[in-house]
Amino acid sequence: MADKISISFRLNGNTASVDAAPARRLAHVLREDLSFTGTKVGCDAGDCGACTILLDGRQICACMVPVAQAAGREIVTIEGLAAGGKLSALQEAFHHYGAAQCGICTPGMLMAASDLLNGNGTPSEADILDALGGVLCRCTGYRKIIDAVLNVGSLAGAAIVEPPAGEAVGARAAKTDGRQKIDGSELYGADQAPADALWLRTIRSPYWNATFEIGDLSELYEKHAGLAAILTAVDVPGSNGFGVYPDVKDQPVLANGEARFRGEAIAALVGDRETVYRIRDEDLPLTWRERDPVQGFDAPLADGAHRIHSDKPGNIMAHGRVEKGNLDEAFAAPGLIIVEGSFETGFVEHAYIEPEAGWARRVDDRIEVTVTTQTPYMDRDEIALILGIAPQQVRVIPTACGGGFGGKLDISVQPLIAIAAWKLSRPVRCTYSRPETMSSTTKRHPSRISAKYACSPDGKLKAYEFSGDFNTGAYISWGLTVKDRVPIHATGPYFVPALRANSRAFYTNETPAGAFRGFGVPQTAIAHDALMDMMAEKTGIDPLEFRS
Repeated sequence: MADKISISFRLNGNTASVDAAPARRLAHVLREDLSFTGTKVGCDAGDCGACTILLDGRQICACMVPVAQAAGREIVTIEGLAAGGKLSALQEAFHHYGAAQCGICTPGMLMAASDLLNGNGTPSEADILDALGGVLCRCTGYRKIIDAVLNVGSLAGAAIVEPPAGEAVGARAAKTDGRQKIDGSELYGADQAPADALWLRTIRSPYWNATFEIGDLSELYEKHAGLAAILTAVDVPGSNGFGVYPDVKDQPVLANGEARFRGEAIAALVGDRETVYRIRDEDLPLTWRERDPVQGFDAPLADGAHRIHSDKPGNIMAHGRVEKGNLDEAFAAPGLIIVEGSFETGFVEHAYIEPEAGWARRVDDRIEVTVTTQTPYMDRDEIALILGIAPQQVRVIPTACGGGFGGKLDISVQPLIAIAAWKLSRPVRCTYSRPETMSSTTKRHPSRISAKYACSPDGKLKAYEFSGDFNTGAYISWGLTVKDRVPIHATGPYFVPALRANSRAFYTNETPAGAFRGFGVPQTAIAHDALMDMMAEKTGIDPLEFRS
């Protein structure tokens, strides 16, 4: 790392000085050296805008600015918007309109809006869209944010009045955790950890399907004094496997000699931050034997295909089925209008703005894990299994969750930091990079669906046949739930007297697929609603008029 120099600037109206390498990212200096964690880091690449601040009054992505460029200049972060602890008019508008949902993008949105309002007190909606276009939001759909900026000057006397006890249903109420999300005080997974916490960085497979061996690690320890531990599969104290379901723990915390998808964790470096990020993946003594990956819809299900898991013939994870009525008889009725089609969907990334992050510490014979999560109790049980201890010895402390959409129902950093803290008796923290979260965390299941609908000429639904294949990737995750929900919801909101719906989930050498807003149901909706449109064209009946 380059030598540090002393750099001074004005920060939220006060003089601030820091000793830092000139090229270090301003966002990291603000957060880690000066503890202004209201500035968020979502991508660290200038794409999401969560790190937006004002530099000399203009919005910039702090992750893209070397700290040396801030010398002698004026910086305002989200913490500087509220004067004397009183929220600004813009912040009050965000609170009034419910513009902060998960809140991870809110500081960036507020800073971008401040830049706009500083030069244009009565912006049009087009002005707002242009000014806020560099800050991404995954929760709100932007409408409430736009409304807040449009109406900053018209909130006098419009404070939200909390409804009396017993009268909340149907009444307007302020967002319970709204204020901390708009003043920068809300803490997310990467916003807190003890000052002496070690850092953990995961080494991941560069191949979709490969076996590997890890050689002698002593040279790495000798070369890097700041390296506290290199964790591999043999370091897992309890069960080296986790999963959503009580009787299925098929995904290893750290792969043991075989990687089933590109991005699978095989080792973890623990030490000071500079060391663990200085060591390259190629520096580890790894011997790889790459194999042809089994991917897509056809190859995994072909006769003689390589088994992703040796105990799963044909790479079939499980089947789902719902049947009622006499389908064959229903389709054979005279005069029916029949439509059919095939549909295919791919992987979809959750793209929450907050990457997976957290920290852990050992307290005597207990472990405490502070982490961004949607399922703290499920996390507790998995960590206990992995460490080989009782669930009562595990405490999971959820931080604010900067978007999840189902993706943070699965565990990510939790077992890694727990193992490291347990073994080293030191606090350990980890924050995934954006490429890491994209490559290693679960996605929406790809699907291939064939379906056929029948209705009478007057629009009465008579029969529906559905068959869907769902790619669960290398591990089950929420696949058993998906394969069941798919046939259950195959007809959507429509009542059909005769139905046969079959699904199957199968393994591939691809990123695991898991929970994502609907657990397979949106894929089925594409099929049944597309067929509804096709029937409407054939019958001339409005799709809303189809009935049983």
